[in-house]
Amino acid sequence: MGVFDFLNSKPSVEKLTKNLVNYVYNSVQSEKGVRVEDALCVIATIVAERCIKIANEFSIYEHDYEPGSPMFSEKINEILVGPINVEDWNDLPEECVFSRIKRKINSHFSKSPFPSLNAIFEVYAANIGKSEWGNITLSIPDENKPFLLPLRAGYETRKYIDENINLESDEKTLRIVINAICRILIETKNILDPSVSLTLIFEVINGMSKTATMTDKRMENLQTEIEKQ
Repeated sequence: MGVFDFLNSKPSVEKLTKNLVNYVYNSVQSEKGVRVEDALCVIATIVAERCIKIANEFSIYEHDYEPGSPMFSEKINEILVGPINVEDWNDLPEECVFSRIKRKINSHFSKSPFPSLNAIFEVYAANIGKSEWGNITLSIPDENKPFLLPLRAGYETRKYIDENINLESDEKTLRIVINAICRILIETKNILDPSVSLTLIFEVINGMSKTATMTDKRMENLQTEIEKQ
């Protein structure tokens, strides 16, 4: 196989995006179908873990922090919204994650459903330590809150992302997962109120990118503890 044949054999960004979207839908599929809130929770947590990888302040695979514990990080804030706090979405730097998501879905959503930028961070900060383990507080109606624990969703999807999506670089993987979350938002905008779906994904991305991830070692310890009971 020649060099050009090898390059052409690599899955395209579009193909990988489609594969990831299908994987997310399948991962939350039940007898009743796909619950949009759970699909959004899964893909938002995946985005959050890839932000952690880009920040490179600790490993999502192995660390000494208690999984689920809050991790304050200025670097994460910069990845999400840039180095300066702004109130207007249009003032976000183009390269930050929140801006990249908004620009991709702008033509499909009106301005009104987007949550306040300040509120996203205030809700997280005000509820640190108040949520059940593995979860974060969301400012959406109770009936719309995901059934899944984001911490568990991140752990259970990580292997798939690493083996099937993260094929070249962390930055390209982040690009693909951003594409995927935008596609799911667009595909489900007539099923779930956009003001709910957008608040959900941005609050999950912010909260879970500032949360210590579940690791294999900690999961093994938890399983051992359960077996002893």
